[in-house]
Amino acid sequence: MKRWMAWLTVTVLAVSSMPAGGTAPVAAVEPKREIRAFWVDAFHDGFKTREQVDQLMRDVRRSKANTVIVQVRRRGDAYFNKALEPRTEDPTLSAGFDALDYLLQQAHSETPRIEVHAWLATLPIWNSATPPKSPDHVFNRHGPGAKGREYWLMDSYAGENRSGADYVLDPGHPDALDYTVDQYVNVVKQYPVDGIHLDLVRYMGEEWGYNPVSLERYRKQTGAEGRPNPGDAGWKEWRRKQVDHLMRKVYLKSIAIRPDLKVSAAVIAWGKGPQTLEEYRRSAPYSQVMQNWDGWLSEGILDLALPMNYDREHVEEQRAWYDLWIDWEKDHQYNRQIAAGPGIYLNSISGSLAQITRAQAPSAAGHRLAGVSLYSYAETNKDGASREDFLTALTEPTSHGEPVFAEPALPPEMPWKTRPQAGALMGQVQDSDGNTLDGITLQLRRGNRVHTLQTDGHGFFGKAELAPGLYTLKPDRSSGSSRTHAVRVVAGEVAEVKVQMK
Repeated sequence: MKRWMAWLTVTVLAVSSMPAGGTAPVAAVEPKREIRAFWVDAFHDGFKTREQVDQLMRDVRRSKANTVIVQVRRRGDAYFNKALEPRTEDPTLSAGFDALDYLLQQAHSETPRIEVHAWLATLPIWNSATPPKSPDHVFNRHGPGAKGREYWLMDSYAGENRSGADYVLDPGHPDALDYTVDQYVNVVKQYPVDGIHLDLVRYMGEEWGYNPVSLERYRKQTGAEGRPNPGDAGWKEWRRKQVDHLMRKVYLKSIAIRPDLKVSAAVIAWGKGPQTLEEYRRSAPYSQVMQNWDGWLSEGILDLALPMNYDREHVEEQRAWYDLWIDWEKDHQYNRQIAAGPGIYLNSISGSLAQITRAQAPSAAGHRLAGVSLYSYAETNKDGASREDFLTALTEPTSHGEPVFAEPALPPEMPWKTRPQAGALMGQVQDSDGNTLDGITLQLRRGNRVHTLQTDGHGFFGKAELAPGLYTLKPDRSSGSSRTHAVRVVAGEVAEVKVQMK
């Protein structure tokens, strides 16, 4: 198993000639490489006015952090002007203010440069019993009042369509999935963000996913009858694949536009961390919410996983859970990156420093995480201490402990982007009338190596991490088509192909 290791600080000798009687060459020190991020959520202040953005940038630079992950889509709404969705109704956002545009200006134009990752809540699209004001809001068009295929919400086994406060789109509905993908692709096209960040890219639990269109697709593809039980293994695997389709489509369509773009996701790390693959497959992300983020990293359709390691340091059981998860994370990066996500809002300042320190340390096998992302900028500790105290403790010795960001750091290189050795492929399968085909299996072959691909609800398929060269692509024999397509894959690019079935 190949695994990525975070870059270590390296000392190299500067190349110079030493005159007679001169001094020895001066050692040049490469900067430390480590992700140091803050999640900045839209349910609190932090970036909704020019003054807040300015303060955010001062705080981040002062803390020697290098990345902000800012929630610019809260629930089917936008905190930026070049959006496909209605502007948020949040009254604390300055009138007419494009929060993402101004943040990018301030983060990129001053030194040190701060990376900006646009965080969009992926599937939840509303969280109030009062409907949105805009008739164009996805909730009003495809929410509880919609009929037939126009109804996109995720239903529960019991027939409910609201999970807690949230109304959530069902990724098993092809139209809901494509609508969601479009929100990310639009941001990539419109703004020079360093990355896009997927949050809540999952089912709400094993009892969720019973949208009528999803059930119809499942029965058609598997031959199952009736209404599957929530714990049915085949039904869970089918739903897991729908989330995979969403992740794959966002990733490939985004990097086709911007190969340098970093695609990250906030992923589940509930309960006891796994120590084996079998335990991972019984863990909460894989088994309860159908989010196979270990598989996304392995497949290469996620650049950076940010597990939400929201555990209390002062609770012994949770401290043990945290340590098991970060050990798994260090040893399962698959030539991609993972940055731990301590829940600093749950901890004292000293507890958070202890968790960050352990995240920075190597595993027993010598593997390191890419860094940490802290939740959250708005709530930096459980005790009511000031944000000022927390930021100081990150960079200076205090009564809370030794600093964890004592020196500046740059985000780690992503060599698969800066020095690509592989390419990718995406395409769509249609019939002779131009209709997209759901659930079609294709064989992608180069030499003796065969990859099996499957289309999503709108005929989309894709594959990352392909060696450069010429491939043949054809539908599986069971599809009834024997037509073969030739596809050339180039390192660092996404090849595109249309497959037409007779």
